[in-house]
Amino acid sequence: MSATDPTSPASMHSGTGPALAERVPLVSVEGLRVHFTSKRGVVHAVDGVTLDIGDGETVALVGETGSGKSVTAKSLLRLIPRPPGVIAGGKALFRSKMPCPGCRGAGCVDCGQTGRVGEPCTACAGAGCGVCGQSGRSTVDLLTIPEDELRDIRGNRIAMIFQDPGKALNPALTIRAQIAEVFAEHRSDELVSEAGLDDESGRLLRRAVRNRGRFFERRLGSLPPLRSQRRRVDAVLDGRIVEALADTRIPNPVKIMRSYPHELSGGMKQRVMIAQALACDPDLLIADEPTTALDVTIQARILDLIGELQARRGTSVLYISHDLSLVRGIADRAAVMYAGMLAEVGPAEQIFADPLHPYTRGLLAAIPTPGMGRGRLAAIEGTVPELIDPPPACRFHTRCPHAATACARTDPPLAIRQPPDHRAACLLYDDAAEVGERPEDMPDRSAAS
Repeated sequence: MSATDPTSPASMHSGTGPALAERVPLVSVEGLRVHFTSKRGVVHAVDGVTLDIGDGETVALVGETGSGKSVTAKSLLRLIPRPPGVIAGGKALFRSKMPCPGCRGAGCVDCGQTGRVGEPCTACAGAGCGVCGQSGRSTVDLLTIPEDELRDIRGNRIAMIFQDPGKALNPALTIRAQIAEVFAEHRSDELVSEAGLDDESGRLLRRAVRNRGRFFERRLGSLPPLRSQRRRVDAVLDGRIVEALADTRIPNPVKIMRSYPHELSGGMKQRVMIAQALACDPDLLIADEPTTALDVTIQARILDLIGELQARRGTSVLYISHDLSLVRGIADRAAVMYAGMLAEVGPAEQIFADPLHPYTRGLLAAIPTPGMGRGRLAAIEGTVPELIDPPPACRFHTRCPHAATACARTDPPLAIRQPPDHRAACLLYDDAAEVGERPEDMPDRSAAS
């Protein structure tokens, strides 16, 4: 895939999608707060994160280790270990792209268009579904919906690729068994129907496919009338698994399907994880440092693969990474996180070309570039502050070269600094009166230029 290919990750943010201001959020995170209890106090791991992810958009959440990136992402699926973790506040609104529940995707009877839930038919000017009259996407708060509803979303509408595929894959199960779990959990009706079993035996087999209990499954499969039907369902399931693996350009997917994780290389395991995550064609893919354990050449292939699959399916992607140089060519927007809070959010091109927050500038200055010559790399002095019961202040002020007295006692707002949507949380861009400070206690505004 060439750098000029419009489907390549390097060119995906260069105007192929809708304008930023026109994007409709698929996920809207509002004021997310996640705490962890410890013997020393409450750790404010995520503190007031607000972030939107649009349809088909790639958002990169970047920051150094311990900044709260992975905790933020896992909170969307309520994967925070409880205890000691607790989601202390906020919302995570998810606008499902599932077909209209009233007509099961049959669509508008006037024009035949199906569209998505929440996107009125363009041909009938938003009159809604001609079958059932419903319009508007179903919006749910991922942080408060019942667990059974969240299970229908987790791995189905929202999927996640974890950092280390070696730890994420079960060493005792074949690749087939692990990908089959996804289809069994979310596509059992389709599997049975595709096998041509819509009678009573199909109803029983649906229960068998959904049921995680091996005993029930073995007993049902041992009944003579159902053995052949079960084999038909298994054949359909095998076809789905092979197709999912082939989509990730895995050679000989039939052989890989029958393999165990320890028989595969790191890059191959990561492709299996991608196949598993995209098996149900999710609306949002969360990629939590998906290339950390891979060498540079494999990293490029994995990123190209995710970008290609995203362009083909229209999936939104939330990339989590500490490597700004890696996300530079793949993100539409970037959100820079520091000590549990967002320091800067905006179009990726603007952030890399004209960073506003001193922390972002420090991160970019630390990236080695060709032709820079010998010498020490730039580094951000100091360490990340303690997150146990932090005071209301800029959390970067102890490391910031522009810090002033006000920075140690005022928490700067994440406000628009460059229209239309480039935000930064820094007092360099605030007037003293707006934040209730004296002018002499504010940082030097000339440093912002």
